[in-house]
Amino acid sequence: MKLFFEAKYVDCANALDGEILQVTFDTLPPGQDEMERVSPYVMISRNFEFPGAATIEWHDGSDYEGGGFITQMVLRRGRVSARIDGHLEVDIQFSISDKKFAQLQSHLESMLETRFVITQ
Repeated sequence: MKLFFEAKYVDCANALDGEILQVTFDTLPPGQDEMERVSPYVMISRNFEFPGAATIEWHDGSDYEGGGFITQMVLRRGRVSARIDGHLEVDIQFSISDKKFAQLQSHLESMLETRFVITQ
């Protein structure tokens, strides 16, 4: 399966002084009713309080799925591609400021470690 979309909103968040990191690529603004969602999003998160890799959840426009692990990710200026457990490919286009891109790069590097590749 391949999930391709343009994210209108890219959000990088942290909690507990960086113990929990989260990156969201979304087609809808924050605060939308998730029960009525009909467009895609991808959320990557990692809780450093516990051992384990980052996890990913997504909505493909018709249904939610998640819990998979990212096996590879490539981040370019304006685009991110990822492979999840060998059964899903994600390709997301976005447009954000240089400052926001640096924050996105930092969050993803911290969460994904060696499975992360950057090409600019």
